[in-house]
Amino acid sequence: MTETLRSDLEDVYGRYEELRSGVDELQRSIATMQVSAESPDGAVRATVDADGRLVDLMLHPTACRDWDVNTLARVIVETVQSASAGKYEQIEHLVTHHRPA
Repeated sequence: MTETLRSDLEDVYGRYEELRSGVDELQRSIATMQVSAESPDGAVRATVDADGRLVDLMLHPTACRDWDVNTLARVIVETVQSASAGKYEQIEHLVTHHRPA
């Protein structure tokens, strides 16, 4: 094998290792990602994980006291949906910033 070919192969392998490392880092970032959203009045805060599963829900005491159950349920659902939408934006941001140069 010529020295030039060996050098070219080492260069290609080095670039492959960089890409592989970047993909591993991206997968770790997405796997541990959590995204939160808050209702417009701040009474409800929902956090979802990378799969869109609800992992935390915070309710301000006034929401439970002042709203009827239907309003509270609607605001919770809307806030969780907003957090899930934010999840896709966050994934897009991560992927964009992990692209190879």
